[in-house]
Amino acid sequence: MSPGNPPWYERDENGEIMILEVPAGLKTHPEIIRRGLELEPIFSCKIGVVYKTCWFKEPVYYIKIVDTDTEEAAVFQRLSRYRDPRNHTIPGELTPPDAGHPLLITPSLCDYFCLEVLGESGSKLYCAFSMFLQLMEGIEFMHDLQIVHMDICTANVVASGQGTHHYPGVEPGKVYFIDFGSSLQLPLGPGKQHAITLPPSQYRLAYNITTFDPYSWDVYCAALMMEETLEQCYKKNPPLIARLYVNWLKGEERGCTAACRCRPSARRARRVLSAILWGVRAWELLSHALHGLKSLRLPFIS
Repeated sequence: MSPGNPPWYERDENGEIMILEVPAGLKTHPEIIRRGLELEPIFSCKIGVVYKTCWFKEPVYYIKIVDTDTEEAAVFQRLSRYRDPRNHTIPGELTPPDAGHPLLITPSLCDYFCLEVLGESGSKLYCAFSMFLQLMEGIEFMHDLQIVHMDICTANVVASGQGTHHYPGVEPGKVYFIDFGSSLQLPLGPGKQHAITLPPSQYRLAYNITTFDPYSWDVYCAALMMEETLEQCYKKNPPLIARLYVNWLKGEERGCTAACRCRPSARRARRVLSAILWGVRAWELLSHALHGLKSLRLPFIS
């Protein structure tokens, strides 16, 4: 680990970590002082790495101490250059190189599980599939640039509500990826990249292997994330079409050492999901129309 990299802690006279205190090195960071930000810790596994501005002073931002031994800064800067509707990188700002240790400042958005923030008209299934489509769209966009996230999970995806936002670049009803600390820029694209050793991630592989096609790993993690979402939405019995789609993404792992063929690419998964979403919407509209016809009461002809 390079000197100065996180985690940063504030310690008491006995050397014990004070988790409720913001480290002095962050409070006195030139950019924090210049912007006049008041910080507080967040209660998560990110203590020492991520802090936030005070909740009672809107807009609220997260401040991440970037690990310079990772590709996070380079990946975030590269993705942020693209004004593409398929880009689901959270808008944010990296502090200038001459302003001390790099910090990543991003807006505080809604939890991924808040499906209602999308404001979609339609059923719970339609809203879930709409969110899944955004996920696959964002993954496909990264993969087109030969970038892999490597830690896709519910904790690393947020969503913006339909109301007015104080954050530049944030679009209402859009899903965003955060935390690019495990992300990689690869020499080869999907279908050509060989397996690599998996870094630590929040989802664990259900197979006894340690190497994986990184593009396929993103798709596999997206499937686990969708499965978790469906369990939250439906508890026991998600719709059959949703279970079939998720199982297709999970695939039957065979431990490929070259480009993986055990599950679809992000592009193919996105295209199939677009067709499914269209079908779900058409079926719901037809069902509503038939229900409306049945409820009509025609007058008797005298």
